Amino acid sequence: MLGYLVTGMSNRAIAMELVLADETVKSHVRSIYRKLEVGDRASAVAVALREGIFR
Repeated sequence: MLGYLVTGMSNRAIAMELVLADETVKSHVRSIYRKLEVGDRASAVAVALREGIFR
């Protein structure tokens, strides 16, 4: 899921790609925020790229 955030996909686009409900994607994204200790999408992407979590 983090890879989709890094590529700039919206929650709705991710949901359509993975055949999930929008709310399921939102839940996963919130979990990613908690694990990375960030508060928003841009910060999550920045941490993922800076820490080499996603290339």
